[in-house]
Amino acid sequence: MSSLVEIIPLHLIGNDERGDTYDFSIRDTSDFILITRKAGSQSGNTYHKGVSSRTNPKIFVLLNGSIELSYRHIDHIEVTTEVISVPSVIKIQPLVTHAVKAISDMIILECNAIKDIQDDRYRLNVQL
Repeated sequence: MSSLVEIIPLHLIGNDERGDTYDFSIRDTSDFILITRKAGSQSGNTYHKGVSSRTNPKIFVLLNGSIELSYRHIDHIEVTTEVISVPSVIKIQPLVTHAVKAISDMIILECNAIKDIQDDRYRLNVQL
């Protein structure tokens, strides 16, 4: 490594049949989670109360692939489903349970750190 360029491998924090999850920091104040998912896999069925400024709203950047995003407010039963393609920024408000189905292999950037969601992540199926 030279003093002119620094290359830092991402830190693998999870791996299963759906894909990989990495976290990384840019400067001291910007933490992110990089998520890869294989076509047909589903993630989510969670919501956040937005206690952290980094989860109010929850922001994702779809970098590669396409997804089916299903969501509803936790106090309602009506589910909305949208197909989203790259490049897209997705902002999810607090108290909205959401699930992502990978239509194709995909890469998504979650704009918060694991610590931002550890005490603010609640499991709740989108589909009742």
